Amino acid sequence: MKKSLLIFILPVVLFSSCMVKKTSAGKQTLSRERKGVMVVSHRGDWRNAPENSLWAIRKAIAMGVDMVEIDLAMTKDSVLILMHDSTIDRTTTGKGRPGDFTYTELKAFYLKDGLGVPTQMPIPTLEQALDLAKDQAMLNLDKGFDYIKMVYPMVKARKMTDQVLFKGAQNYQQTRGKLGAVLDSIYYMPIIRLHKGEGMEAVLDFTKNYKPFGFEFTVGENEDHLIDFGALRKQGYHVWVNSLWPQHNAGHNDDLVLENQNVYQWFLDKKVNIIQTDRPQELLRFLKKNGQHQ
Repeated sequence: MKKSLLIFILPVVLFSSCMVKKTSAGKQTLSRERKGVMVVSHRGDWRNAPENSLWAIRKAIAMGVDMVEIDLAMTKDSVLILMHDSTIDRTTTGKGRPGDFTYTELKAFYLKDGLGVPTQMPIPTLEQALDLAKDQAMLNLDKGFDYIKMVYPMVKARKMTDQVLFKGAQNYQQTRGKLGAVLDSIYYMPIIRLHKGEGMEAVLDFTKNYKPFGFEFTVGENEDHLIDFGALRKQGYHVWVNSLWPQHNAGHNDDLVLENQNVYQWFLDKKVNIIQTDRPQELLRFLKKNGQHQ
């Protein structure tokens, strides 16, 4: 345990990507540059730490990912915590909905690892995650559309508006109506579900009114609804596709890499330049081998 603690308190090595811009002070920020591929670690490094834990974020950063995806939920006393499910049952030693408890009450529970074994790690708050990631890696906030106006002041106060990527599946009118002027002060990425018929019309719904950081696309189990990602890249938009499960990427999912090291080539061929993965180490290895990540 002491040895592990020493590892965690050592300064985390700063890393860079062609898609991460460094200022003269060394701070890493989101950039609209289109070189290389950005690696996003889904719920942190959850294979080696409890998902959505501070430890999972630390390990992902140390591994060299560009961005860590985390999920938000709200407690009874309006504290934003990291939690994916609608209940705390699967990932903690407690039972119930996050909104059933105050944050103080949630401190009585501990996170479970990927095998369901309890750890001694508490449920983290969003503010703790922001403080940990500051100047180290980007954060992508999932399940957080309803909280954007609440989160924005936290991000702004930490001077992290260029480190946090917000997203949502709503159309432009719904997004603008919900966020108002805040939309113009954040990095925002619409989610487009191609397999549900949300094609170029959904993209144009945004681009004719607003310039998002990029678009997250759910492709479906085949390429029947695929659009020209390369054309979007040429217009200055990043293209995000998940490698998590087959329904995200026409069957080119993470677990296939265990048998086929080149499964990620599909993403490069389709001009995808942001990949959210459950196997960040394998993806980083592939991209570096192919000159797509520093």
